[in-house]
Amino acid sequence: MTGPDGTTQGGDRPPNDADLERAVELASKYDRPGPRYTSYPPAPHFHEGIGPDEAAEIYRSRGADAPPLSLYLHLPFCEEMCTYCGCNVIVSRNKAIVDRYLESLLPEIDLASELLSGGNRQVIQVHLGGGTPTYFPPAAMERLHRHLQDRFEFLPEAEIALEVDPCVTTPEHVETLARLGFQRISMGVQDFNPQVQEAVNRIQSVDLTLDLVRGARAHGFQSVNIDLMYGLPHQQLDTFQQTLDAAIEHIAPDRVSLFGYAHVPWLKPHMRKIDEATLPKPTERLALFQAGVRSFVAAGYEFIGLDHFAKPDDELSIARREGSLHRNFMGFHTHAGTDMIAFGITGIGDAQGVYLQNHAKLTAYERDIAAGKLPIHRGYRLTEEDRVHGAIIQELMCNGRVGRTHLAPDGGDWRERFPAEAADLGPMVADGIVELDADGIRLTPLGRLFVRNVSMVFDTHLRAREASGDGDGKPRYSRTV
Repeated sequence: MTGPDGTTQGGDRPPNDADLERAVELASKYDRPGPRYTSYPPAPHFHEGIGPDEAAEIYRSRGADAPPLSLYLHLPFCEEMCTYCGCNVIVSRNKAIVDRYLESLLPEIDLASELLSGGNRQVIQVHLGGGTPTYFPPAAMERLHRHLQDRFEFLPEAEIALEVDPCVTTPEHVETLARLGFQRISMGVQDFNPQVQEAVNRIQSVDLTLDLVRGARAHGFQSVNIDLMYGLPHQQLDTFQQTLDAAIEHIAPDRVSLFGYAHVPWLKPHMRKIDEATLPKPTERLALFQAGVRSFVAAGYEFIGLDHFAKPDDELSIARREGSLHRNFMGFHTHAGTDMIAFGITGIGDAQGVYLQNHAKLTAYERDIAAGKLPIHRGYRLTEEDRVHGAIIQELMCNGRVGRTHLAPDGGDWRERFPAEAADLGPMVADGIVELDADGIRLTPLGRLFVRNVSMVFDTHLRAREASGDGDGKPRYSRTV
């Protein structure tokens, strides 16, 4: 079977038990900190040389022929802190903070909309992330959504999605969101085991989760997705299998994200509450992940890549089969070529080849909005080299292969264009992780477990940082195994 750029897709199966056995043998060799590549270069390379003025100019530069927009809104509040959380959140039980946040968020939307008014303001994708978006009362969520609809043109086929916490999401939330046109809902589960839930401060029963799922489906949500997590404290293979069985049998989600817990207490101080002695070892983490692969594949799900699964008729599965899957700050998606505009603290946009990130501190964010400025704190303008290497990494992460279109558009042998990368891939060929020829690179089923490591070979920023010895010695990223 040949892919759209001439690469072979034969043998593109999920990793099996034999692959896991081999992965365990290779774990110590490849287990290292590495990016997840929701952007290239990753966010640690953003700098403060790009701010409000540059962002305003980028927004004004979009013409009528500009691509449609993806809108991301970061709603950062949570009632409690889950100790595994790697997101940018504000913990508060005082719901009055919602009104304070809207007093800046709505004007930010107005400001961006006005700057974008000279170009295409059609919207193909909206995603509300957090934090916990359903921390906002239903009336506040409706006010926010109506405001967006007044300022932008939502296409009829626009995908409108959000993340929710079953512990705080009410039937009124579900009814309101469905009425507003939300079609996709994603909810955290992590693990149903009581000991694990206690250790991560996330108490959530199967029945509570199932009530929300049934409510969402009854109100016409087209897709119900769940997040699971492996590598959490006290996780054991037998008890995690019970979580997997419950998710498949009772919830039957359309998509599943099976994230590996990233223990980075030097970046997220609340993670210090986790007893590191209770965390699974790398080989145990692999066994937990493989239990997920085995269970979801046996239940008919397709292994999309990295840590995602979807039912065969889901658009992610279709896109991967067609070689048109993409990845951005919202994860895997099918809306390629959009400009992403982000609202709210820490939100990261991607417009006209420039990454733009908002202030992380609420006070700084509010200050800029009050001054009539976009709250952009830092960013990064892509170079041509970034575009080339980013496209290669995108293909590896999303489609498990990369061919001449990206490696050698002139028709030559790509190994002559990327000699250092080809040399670094040599040991991975010997280990059975990748297959190479003059036409391209293909991940083996085993290699799909090490896709981040393969992608890192083409990360010139990472290569330069390691060569220079730059940094404080503390990893910027989670470990790859």
